[in-house]
Amino acid sequence: MSPTPGRPARRGAPRGAAKGVVEGHLAKRRLSQSFLVDLEARDAIVAAGSAAHGETVLEIGPGLGTLTEGLLATGAHVVAIELDDDLLPRLQERFAAEIAAGQLTLVHGDALNVDLEPLLPASGGWRVIANIPYHITSPLLHRLLLLPNPAQRIVLLVQREVAERIAAEVGDWSYLTAFVRARVEATIVRTVRRESFDPIPAVDSAVLVLDRLSADAALSLSEEDEEQLWRLVQAGFRERRKKLRNALPRALPTPVDQVMAALDRSDIDPDLRAQALGVEEWVRLLRALGGIPGAPTRAPRMMRTEPGEAPTRRTRVGAGRVNWVELDAPGKVNLTLAVLGQRSDGYHNLHSVVAPLRLADHLTLRLRSAGESEDELHCAGLPIPGTAENLIYVALRELRAALGPGAPLPPLSVVLEKRLPVAAGLGGGSSDAAAALRGALQLCNLKMEPRQLMEVAARIGSDVPLFLPEGPVLMEGRGEEITPLTRWSEPTPGVLLVSASEGIKTPDVFAAFAGGIRGESYGAALVSSQHLAQELTTGLSTAELLLRSSTLASANDLLAPARAITPWLRPLDHALRRVLGQPLSLSGSGPTLFLLYPSLYDASAAGALLEAAVARGELELPPGGVTITATELA
Repeated sequence: MSPTPGRPARRGAPRGAAKGVVEGHLAKRRLSQSFLVDLEARDAIVAAGSAAHGETVLEIGPGLGTLTEGLLATGAHVVAIELDDDLLPRLQERFAAEIAAGQLTLVHGDALNVDLEPLLPASGGWRVIANIPYHITSPLLHRLLLLPNPAQRIVLLVQREVAERIAAEVGDWSYLTAFVRARVEATIVRTVRRESFDPIPAVDSAVLVLDRLSADAALSLSEEDEEQLWRLVQAGFRERRKKLRNALPRALPTPVDQVMAALDRSDIDPDLRAQALGVEEWVRLLRALGGIPGAPTRAPRMMRTEPGEAPTRRTRVGAGRVNWVELDAPGKVNLTLAVLGQRSDGYHNLHSVVAPLRLADHLTLRLRSAGESEDELHCAGLPIPGTAENLIYVALRELRAALGPGAPLPPLSVVLEKRLPVAAGLGGGSSDAAAALRGALQLCNLKMEPRQLMEVAARIGSDVPLFLPEGPVLMEGRGEEITPLTRWSEPTPGVLLVSASEGIKTPDVFAAFAGGIRGESYGAALVSSQHLAQELTTGLSTAELLLRSSTLASANDLLAPARAITPWLRPLDHALRRVLGQPLSLSGSGPTLFLLYPSLYDASAAGALLEAAVARGELELPPGGVTITATELA
């Protein structure tokens, strides 16, 4: 996939004797390695970089050193970051003299994770000239462009389609285009045929040049305003085929009439689509809206949360007279799920270790104006029905019934920003309901005993009680028996979620289980679940938890029945395992499959690898596709 450079013995050298073997090195698919063997293309990249003698140049993925050799010939000081353990000693041997002379600094690590600032000038000009793995293009550009002292020029050999998208004229933009072009000018200086690499990738490449904008032309916003700007742009592109008049109210906690008025004030046609707006128009629209309430959202499809300290749950309360409250409603994954048998009430007894996610929906609760007698729910983000059956409405009704007339709960207005995939086995609706309970009590300064609150939560839905405590829990009974567990130690584990758009109905999965569909290792899930719960009474380190990932992947008694009633689940699971090299777990009754990683950065890199596999047509997706999300356990 994304080319990392190699060095042929001569121009037009023969390919490796074995498939994917170049100069004795077997290209690693998981790192998207494909080696540049066209020296004319190499020289064109070096020329486009125009590095001066002594200037610092950052190279990402030097591979076998072809591009590194060309950069060193310019007299530049090269900082090269290489992830592959097998290639590092080859580079050290080949460039021993340059390393000894201080002209080459060789760093072993992941360019998405390495601390770049100590390696680069704190002021003045420097350059990036690199042939990068395709699957890290977007996160790498975000990282490079947000450095305190960004590069004066960035020259990247990337997938041709991505280069054309970044360099596109307004009218054919994407979110990535807008983000990049707010900071740099973009030019394609050369295309590079796929035959210039070994192994040959499935697509052609292009040399993309990004020149930092002058101070007058650069985006000039405060950090808070810029965060709001990209949130607005993301909202516009969330459903890029929809007109702004329809897309923005669905993705923002802003009523349609306010969106329409802001479009009018900013002189933007509401029938345009997001790709027709340049950065200036987005800034104008943000100012016309007067900002966007709530916490920042994440980009659609490949979503990533930001690293942070647990717990996930945040609460903000309005200043002065308390008339609004903001809360996060975190998702969850079932690290284990053992089904112990059916109860007399039709439910099943469970034994499940459940971990909260940093990825969360966001709720804003306000007191309604005098004279308004009913609760109001406005849904933004992912489209969901805001009907009376929504669990937020159910939660407020049950809470009123439990409080009784002596502690009246006034009518509330709730804005729900939906970020968790819907009907994905991540508990989004249940978590929203639990957040509504906590938020309503806090907003109205009402008290309720924890046990009574847990009973109210259980009446709303089986999964609602598990979201009242913070951190991981042991869930038993049908879900109403909750035992808090100890959170794992830092660093926080990363999680990659792959959620199919086509849902799986939980009652159908339990019906299949009750009908006798069991996995080959039925019974082992309970042993694994009991063992993990016992270990988490005192806590596990992240490393210890990751060591149990392979065992936990089969510790879900609903996996077999979910596969039996869902024909695409098993092929998707197997395809993901081929790309990622590890077995994935099923959360709840599905359809989300997940995999734990040492950090958010590792989970993001794995997600980008999946995106690249999808682009190459190597992953057969279920109907409606999937959402790929990188986040953390909380």
